[in-house]
Parts: sequence; structure tokens; C-alpha cells
Amino acid sequence: MIQITKKQFIIIISIILIIVISIGTYLLYQNSFSDFDYSDLEEGQNILENETSTSPNDISSDSSNLQPSSSSNELIIVHITGHVNSPGIVKLPDGSRISDAIDSAGGTTAEADLSPINLAYRLEDGQKVYIPSLQEVKERKQETTSSEDYISQDSGDSVILEENSYSKEGNQQSQDKININSATQTQLELIPGVGPSTALKIIEYRNTNGKFESIEDIKSVKGIGDTKFENMKEYICIK
Repeated sequence: MIQITKKQFIIIISIILIIVISIGTYLLYQNSFSDFDYSDLEEGQNILENETSTSPNDISSDSSNLQPSSSSNELIIVHITGHVNSPGIVKLPDGSRISDAIDSAGGTTAEADLSPINLAYRLEDGQKVYIPSLQEVKERKQETTSSEDYISQDSGDSVILEENSYSKEGNQQSQDKININSATQTQLELIPGVGPSTALKIIEYRNTNGKFESIEDIKSVKGIGDTKFENMKEYICIK
């Protein structure tokens, strides 16, 4: 009969326990694996694929929504003059209106008259906008029945373009000249020898004394003598 020591007995028991535990673990794993529902896995994979897959058309559509418009970062430069608090050059986003240019120029002064201005007019790069005064608009209404256009795209010494600055009775010669009874400061400065200071004096004289009865009456304006008048007379009219 084989004699087993205590130490050998413990080793044998340990081996048997290890074998039993291994077999039990294996059987438990097999039962769990066989009960797994593969349809759930396939359904989950299908859901994941549907959520993550996007057609080329969808990608294009989403990208177009995220992309800024081509003009969103573009600026236009506009020259605004006349009766605004800060006349000069203003930079505006493309698509801005005259009202935006006025806001950028600090708003209008107390003398401004916006009645002939189309505030919703969409501006373009390089244009010039003139904001007239109440007095200027009043005088123009007396001189002409047509509407004024206070916008110019000319560069440099650009004038404020008008469809017709003169009355219907004006002849062809007067249409080629500047009406000293209704011209703005900018227009008066186009007359040879007339700078900003003289132009303001003409307007001040006109507001104080009324319209000029003849082109010679402009010599009553301080600073305009015979010599200067001779250089001006071919370029001015009174109606």
C-alpha cells in the first residue's frame, strides 16, 4: 500500500480543486456565450452604421450651411458728406444701406433733411453720399420739380449727381452751368476760383439775402471781385 504524506495529500487536493474550478468556469462561459442574442448585436451595428453614414449630398448640404457667404467679410468704402456729424470716409460691410453710412458718420445734424434721401438705397464701393440741409431742400423744391439723386460714383472731386438741377424752363446753356441759387457747397467748389471758404460764403449770403437776381450779384459776396467774377461767369447761372 502506497503511503501518502501530508504534504503530498495537500498537493493532490489542490490539483483537484484547480481542475474542478477550471471545468466549472469553462462550462459557465459556454452557457453564457450560447445564450447571447446575435440579433441584438446586428441590430446595434445597423443603428450605428445608419447614424454615422452620411451621403455625399448630405455632406454638401451641411457644409454649405456652415460656410459664410462670399460677401460676409467684404467691405466697401463710401464717402459721406453734408450735414452729418462726422463727414468723411466710412468702411461698411458689403450690402450696407445709406442709413448705415449715416450711422457710421455719427448721425445727422439738426439742420439735415432726409426727406429726399432713399435711406434703403443699397450702396456700392466708391460711392459718395451727400446729406442736404433743410434750407437746401427747400430751395431745390422751388427750383425744380424733379427728384434729386444725392449719390455719386465719381472719384476725386466728384459732384452730387442730380437728374435735373434746374427748372423745366431752363435752357440748354443753363444745364451746362452751375445754378448759384441752388447749388450745394460741393457743386459751388467746382466753379473756377471757388474753394470751400468761398462756397460757404455764397451759401451764407444766399440764405441771408435771398436768391441772386443776376450772376453779377455774386460779386456782393465777400471775396469775389471783378477779376474772380470774370473767371466764374462762364460757369454759373441763376436758373
